Amino acid sequence: MLKFIPLFLFLFSTMNISAQDLKLPLLFSDHMVLQRNNDIRIWGWSTPRTNITVSLHADSRTTTANKNGRWETFLPAQKAGGPYVMEVSSGQGTLSLKDVYIGDVWLAGGQSNMEWKLNWVVDNWEDEVAESGNHPEIRFFEVPQTTAFQPQEHVPGGAWKLANPQNTGNFSAVAWYFAKLNHREQNVPVGIIESNWGGTPAEAWTPAKRLLEVDGYQEEAQKVLDPAIDWSEEFAENDVLTKQKWELVGSPKLGVDAGVQKPDYDDSGWQTVSIPTVQPLSDVVWLRRSFTVADAAIDSISLFTGDVVQESYFYINGEQVGEKSWQQHFANFQIDPELLKKGENVIALRAVNSWDNKVIVGGENNIHLMVNDHEIDLTGKWKYSNEVEPKMPTVTRYENAPGFLYNGMIHPLAGYSMKGVIWYQGENNVGAPQYYNELFEALIEEWRISWDQEEFPFLFVQLANYMPKQEQPTDSDWARLREAQAEALSLTNTGMATAIDIGVADDIHPRNKEDVGKRLWLAAQHVAFGENLTYSGPTYAGHVVEGNTLRLAFNHTGNRLTIAAKEKLFGFAIAGADKKFYWADGVKLEDNQLVIWSDLVKHPVAVRYGWADNPDLSLYNKEGLPAIPFRTDDW
Repeated sequence: MLKFIPLFLFLFSTMNISAQDLKLPLLFSDHMVLQRNNDIRIWGWSTPRTNITVSLHADSRTTTANKNGRWETFLPAQKAGGPYVMEVSSGQGTLSLKDVYIGDVWLAGGQSNMEWKLNWVVDNWEDEVAESGNHPEIRFFEVPQTTAFQPQEHVPGGAWKLANPQNTGNFSAVAWYFAKLNHREQNVPVGIIESNWGGTPAEAWTPAKRLLEVDGYQEEAQKVLDPAIDWSEEFAENDVLTKQKWELVGSPKLGVDAGVQKPDYDDSGWQTVSIPTVQPLSDVVWLRRSFTVADAAIDSISLFTGDVVQESYFYINGEQVGEKSWQQHFANFQIDPELLKKGENVIALRAVNSWDNKVIVGGENNIHLMVNDHEIDLTGKWKYSNEVEPKMPTVTRYENAPGFLYNGMIHPLAGYSMKGVIWYQGENNVGAPQYYNELFEALIEEWRISWDQEEFPFLFVQLANYMPKQEQPTDSDWARLREAQAEALSLTNTGMATAIDIGVADDIHPRNKEDVGKRLWLAAQHVAFGENLTYSGPTYAGHVVEGNTLRLAFNHTGNRLTIAAKEKLFGFAIAGADKKFYWADGVKLEDNQLVIWSDLVKHPVAVRYGWADNPDLSLYNKEGLPAIPFRTDDW
């Protein structure tokens, strides 16, 4: 839910406090992790002009609150260790923060693929959660999703959570796998500050003032910064609509009370629609149809939902048999055999899309029942109505507005000493890839300015393969966005983990988060810890034309280049001066370089690799990391 929280409502840490005016940001609280080998910045608020002393381990520092009551100080760099107690005291009392560790701290930011939690059914999530109690020195702090039209000083909630079976399921999966490797290989405590929001663009995470200088975003930024707009009023009105929306989305009560799910409900006035849907439906969708069971004795029943976008409830003969959340691509429900009877039965479903109000039912994974050992196909004609419940309120997504997430979810964290950032975002900027590189580099630079902690490591994920494969070479906004991401490697202390070979065609949220975390960690080992290792897949370094062939050279080849599918070359397209691309027909490896050709291009001019939404790939290094998509043209 969108949130606007005035300053006077923000919460502060108040552990063991006897001086009511002494306050700390919530980041400074029990179980926190502080950055090792780096000056530790501590700040807070107290009575103006009072002296504040901060003590940790064997060190202490004293400072004085300014006329507004704000104070800050730096503790000297310390080695990894703990648990410790930090004490913050003034003349009126003392705050004692317990179970404090010193190790490595990372901010995990981005949109839904970074937000995606372990218990949102990622691969092997149950085993990960079950064994997570073996790593109590890994701690997560989740920043509440908060929008703000001005930079805020505080986050409105959150607490440090220890890794254990009760907590870990709610941790970012990518960040968890990354943190485990950091913890194991560096043998230090690890703290992850999660600040992410699904479906948000990079401009929302960038200060609006900076966006006045970034192509494609000046007009939006100017509006956000317009002093004539009363954003408090805008937020308040939108919050009312947002509350109405989530009340509607979250409960089928109105439809159930009307008896829509019951077999004898009169749906004669409803429209007829085909499932799978050809065009998206809108608002709160109710669907009904009958089906026939031939078996007199029913031993087992399961319902396969198909792809329903997004939330849905399922009923058979009036009884609810399952609920599918938006995190599930599809679901399979086991049903009590006593619910069905021989002859005619009725199935009903309620579906709503809280994201963009476009409801899709069926998709490529069609809905059906398995009764005993045979399938009952439920595709085809259904009765349909979206007038059983009120229309979906129109809500403004202020989390997409320039600077609003930076103001509410990044600025309050700025200055908390950390090792660096891991970032997974970009899907929501695919519609304008031509602007993304400048935008992304502005985001990185502004965060570094806000932290004033040199040029800390910024590690990011290049977008995964997604959407249907194309039979012929074509242009791709996803490929252009990936290219814009890779161009940010020109900035100091940046590293990229590609996910180009671990995506899923029909799911923007691939469930293999472990490999993403591992590849981010490889980048961290090199960029953040200075280790000499192969941390990237092969990257294009140059080419020469040799007759009708192209000889390509690469960096990051590791032990050597390898072709994954030796029987056929995938992913390379070659063009001549006519700018028409054809798939490469042949390949050979020579001196750790790649020689390719196409029988249809006698005079090659340009080559592209992995240049598609969901490309086929064949080039790796011996270490198993895929080559980074590239193109040699600027067409």
